[in-house]
Amino acid sequence: MQRRVGLSTLAVLLGVVILAGAAGAAWQPDKPIEFIAPSGPGGGWDRTARGAQKVLTEEKLVPQPIVVNNVAGGSGAVAISQVMAKRKGDAHLLLAMSPALTFTLALGRAKDPATGKNLTFRDITPIAAVATDYGAIVVRKDSPYRGLKDLLEAYRANPAAVSVAGGSAVGSQDHVKFAKVVKAAGLDATKVKYVPFQGGGEALASLLGGHTVAAAPDISEIAGQVEAGQIRILAVLSDQRLGGVFKDAPTAKEQGVNTNYILWRGFYAAPGLTKEQADYWRETLGKMVKTPSWKKLAADSGWFELFTAGEEFSKFLDEDLTFASTLLKELGLLK
Repeated sequence: MQRRVGLSTLAVLLGVVILAGAAGAAWQPDKPIEFIAPSGPGGGWDRTARGAQKVLTEEKLVPQPIVVNNVAGGSGAVAISQVMAKRKGDAHLLLAMSPALTFTLALGRAKDPATGKNLTFRDITPIAAVATDYGAIVVRKDSPYRGLKDLLEAYRANPAAVSVAGGSAVGSQDHVKFAKVVKAAGLDATKVKYVPFQGGGEALASLLGGHTVAAAPDISEIAGQVEAGQIRILAVLSDQRLGGVFKDAPTAKEQGVNTNYILWRGFYAAPGLTKEQADYWRETLGKMVKTPSWKKLAADSGWFELFTAGEEFSKFLDEDLTFASTLLKELGLLK
């Protein structure tokens, strides 16, 4: 299944900037701010939270200090459940988000502590998407697998022999990346031997330590390892080849596997914020993505331009959740 690209989704990849709310909202933070990365150190959520912290601080876009805390568990389920239980109405808190959270919600792994019902994006306060990223399939530099087809042939012969590390739970983002590739190659995606970790950093450590055969990281998680010559990219899951340190990495499509995996990166807040509080963060992040500091950070991280906020972002998230549920059913990961 290929992701539908429409006006409300990836038109923003072409640089459309949607700012929500009235300019100059009166509210602003009056005590220290907390950003939560719902994973361990080194993964995409961690890099998103710490990157925004760095730029917002350096550019003096917020009047208070920002601290980043890691709250790992359940591919975002632990963090969102804590917010629902203890932080409603807290406008001094933002949490990093991506499609990994979408899959967590689609699988019904995040519950409202008060009611026990499955959470959706309408139960929180979506703020903005600030960048986009792509998935990849990688192996160690000394791996016998030279290309994607080599790995898929090994999978065809014995799926259990191809262990795949990822920084999200079973049925979530990194699992889905590899499952999409397998399905697009005409193989049985329900047999993927996926090994979950609490973040991308742990997953890459498993790969580099020889504990798993392959990994399905985000492009932004592996720039350092690519430059250091530690890993080989078998395929980037973009429609065209990327630039920079990834310029020599082939796409899955050019190797005959017609699939992609596009990731958005953004932030959400607790439920119960006032319009002025939510608008403050949407406008502040909108200013952030225009700064040279952010543009450099994004380029260095392997991120690409994207900004969408407000109701447009909320509608996009609703569509993303519907898409995730459909895809998980197609891959045999959701009944």
